[in-house]
Amino acid sequence: MKYTNKYNIPNEIIRSLENDSYSDGGADFSATGLLQPPQIRMLKKIYEPEITTDVSDRIWILLGQSVHNILERANESNTESLTEQRMFVDIDRYKISGQADSIAIEDKILKDYKVTSVWSVISALKDGKPEWEQQLNIYAYLYKQTFKQDVSALNIIAIMRDWNKSGMLRNKDYPKCSVAVIPIPLWNEEEQLEFIRERIDKHTDAEVIWDALGELPKCTSEERWAKPDTYAVMKKGRKSALRLLPTEEQAKEYIGDQNLSIEFRKGVSTRCEGYCEVSQFCNQYRESVSEKTC
Repeated sequence: MKYTNKYNIPNEIIRSLENDSYSDGGADFSATGLLQPPQIRMLKKIYEPEITTDVSDRIWILLGQSVHNILERANESNTESLTEQRMFVDIDRYKISGQADSIAIEDKILKDYKVTSVWSVISALKDGKPEWEQQLNIYAYLYKQTFKQDVSALNIIAIMRDWNKSGMLRNKDYPKCSVAVIPIPLWNEEEQLEFIRERIDKHTDAEVIWDALGELPKCTSEERWAKPDTYAVMKKGRKSALRLLPTEEQAKEYIGDQNLSIEFRKGVSTRCEGYCEVSQFCNQYRESVSEKTC
């Protein structure tokens, strides 16, 4: 990967990113790799030397990695947990690896630390977060196969980068401090293995299709973090919408005989537009951009 530096961020930060020591240990798939959309994983694999991203887009990843330094310090005199233990398990001819941040030896609680936003925490506590649930259950399966012991519970330890005290005072649902413990549903062993096999199949199928046809499976709307088209009910002199509705008919019904207008807002694929490092190589994204300009 190549880095640009549009905002003249200090060189120390650039060197920290360039010296990332992450390794999946030679596995066929890592836990996080399994969770990636097959198209994104394949494009990263194919175009890795050409991928360019700005340093500013990797700052939060770097801060997330700093949590591991905290865990290393905590583990210097600690014998109560396994910290950053990389695990390897063979499943259907494929070597799968994963590295949980912390596993308590006595009570078998598996923990993973995330540097994230307040919004993500509120959303996860209310509705759950599928990718966190999937990731930790993969780790739980790897732990069981590696150490022949069951995990008793799963927790995300969320460190909120944008938490502030004034938000807590204004909103009753706002987290009470900048760190939150989020319980994650624990699947049974059969469910964990079935999910891992499903993900392996998706990725190996993508590799076969690429080798045979030079094509890749398109990302789903969920994988693209797609927001649908909406119709905004607007009032003259006001910038924000009074109401966002999924169809023009519903917007007209809402307006009735009021002196309001309707503004069509095209849906966006949030991941593609600002969070995908390989969008420049993606035919699906190019096609969507072309449709917008037609």
